[in-house]
Amino acid sequence: MGKEHYLPGLIAGTCGGVAATIVNLMLILLFKVGNLRFIDFAGVFIFGHPPASPGENLLAFLGYLGFSASLGVLFTYLVGFPPKPYLLLKAIHFGLGVWFCSYALTLLFKVPELAKISLGSAITNFLAAAVYGLVVGLVLRFLAEKTAATNEK
Repeated sequence: MGKEHYLPGLIAGTCGGVAATIVNLMLILLFKVGNLRFIDFAGVFIFGHPPASPGENLLAFLGYLGFSASLGVLFTYLVGFPPKPYLLLKAIHFGLGVWFCSYALTLLFKVPELAKISLGSAITNFLAAAVYGLVVGLVLRFLAEKTAATNEK
């Protein structure tokens, strides 16, 4: 992968998106904390309303994964590959920044389906966004180590 940023970012962002979805759904479905899923955000942006059918849920999830992957690419270009020091801190900070900006933009543009977010949903999404960042950082670090080991051979 050398100095390539795109593929490591795409892989890391996708892994982060899957991990964040798992945390998001576990907190909502198992622990009953909040009710706003990440795919609800994606559904509102795609359909104009939260996903209401299995097909809409699937497309919203794929849209969310695509967005997550794109954010992984952006993050990788911002921090470089191989990543620099404090990667995990930067990655978590990035994930939380995306969470904050997503909430701010939905309020700024007065998206009615996302106008009222409960404390539980905000906390659930905050934690899932931190997990997103952490997993992006961990995957990037793993890919960098794998690339370095391959280059040494």
